[in-house]
Amino acid sequence: MTLSNKIKTALVLATAVGLLALSACGGESDVSVETSSSSLVPTAVPAPTTQPEPTAELKPTPAPVATATVIPPTAVPTATPEPPQILDEFRFSLNLDRGAYVTNLPGNTDAQGMVQLEYSGVNVILSWVPINGVTNEGLVSGMFKMLQESQPDLTLETVSESSFNVGLESGLVIGFKSADGSGDVTGGGLIGAWNCLDEETSFTVTVTGQEASLVQLRFNRLINNFACS
Repeated sequence: MTLSNKIKTALVLATAVGLLALSACGGESDVSVETSSSSLVPTAVPAPTTQPEPTAELKPTPAPVATATVIPPTAVPTATPEPPQILDEFRFSLNLDRGAYVTNLPGNTDAQGMVQLEYSGVNVILSWVPINGVTNEGLVSGMFKMLQESQPDLTLETVSESSFNVGLESGLVIGFKSADGSGDVTGGGLIGAWNCLDEETSFTVTVTGQEASLVQLRFNRLINNFACS
């Protein structure tokens, strides 16, 4: 409210108080009060207060849901199993299971030679020489001595001896164990020898490894899969 409006309001209040005082005296009065319409100042009616508009309630915006991208698995090519090998170059045949790797030593012939095999946890040496009066006992003992000389840090000791057959031919096999300097057993092996009389060739096979049962299994597989040409 402005200052002029405040003055007008004060005059109106003073006039009203005066009228109330006169009426309180009671009775009629000879004094007549003429009220001029021009002397009364209308009371300013306050403008209605504008109510603030209600504020809209803000609702949280839901976070976007992450959508996982599905990546199809990459197809892994299936390994083709290696076919079984057949060693048949030198007037004998030996079927080998999958996982056997053959190394031919240079200079091998039908009459004499040597091959090495890595055969599922064991090492194999297969050698052949002309018969010329050699015996199975001599072949086995000769191979055993060669192993002893090639591993001076180990002690080799025979533990068994028995016979077996390769087709119609008889053979001899010995078993041995190896120990280190402290006497702990580090492994062992089998040495077998037999003849193929028609080819006049004698064969020796040596199988070595750390597990006796695995050595025996591989030796049996080799003998059963061997055939004189």
